[in-house]
Amino acid sequence: MRKMIFAVMVVCLSSSLSAQYKKAGFFEKEGRTYELGTRYYMMGEGHDNVLGFNVSFGRDRDGRSMFKSWDIQFIPSHKYSYKTEDDMGMPLTVHGTSASTFVLGFNWGFHLLKNTPDEPKRVQPFVGFGFNTLVLSGSKGETTDPETWNFRKRNTSENTISLGLNGNLGCIFNINPKWAIKLAGGYSHQFNMSAQNWADEAKPFFVFDSHKFASLGVRLRIVSE
Repeated sequence: MRKMIFAVMVVCLSSSLSAQYKKAGFFEKEGRTYELGTRYYMMGEGHDNVLGFNVSFGRDRDGRSMFKSWDIQFIPSHKYSYKTEDDMGMPLTVHGTSASTFVLGFNWGFHLLKNTPDEPKRVQPFVGFGFNTLVLSGSKGETTDPETWNFRKRNTSENTISLGLNGNLGCIFNINPKWAIKLAGGYSHQFNMSAQNWADEAKPFFVFDSHKFASLGVRLRIVSE
């Protein structure tokens, strides 16, 4: 299931990029941006806070308030744990290690100050929103304390469909017309659904769930054709 979702995402992404290249000449126009950064995930409920990475590209043109980008997020393997019980009511604690996680996102931002080459600004605050979809995730392995139990009422979802909506506030610190530091923080609400079925079970535990985040990156913007 995860491989199928990944394949569909790759096909959709390739088609989208190809269409933009042919119809709009996206990669040849002024204002295209490239960004490499880190992203700190605070998912709570049994998750370790974890530092991930992201790469993105988009468009931010002079004289336009709106800018946009898409990104690929990578979250390294990290620890998690949660409590449940078996069908006899005995308390259990599950300890696990996640697999590497990949997330695809698309984002829009709006500069809060006038954005023109005649009035260059060192500091550009912005507000943004976007959506994301989980590409790959899962668990590398788990242990249960105590080790002897019957039917476990809660399990980790290995096949998850996850769509997220996020909002954020941030600021772009322009070093020069091309190079900048981009800082942002916000919240992403994930709508998760497990493709697995367990009878008479409480809600699944999701390795990638709703979370707060903070990001810091270096951005390159092409200022001329």
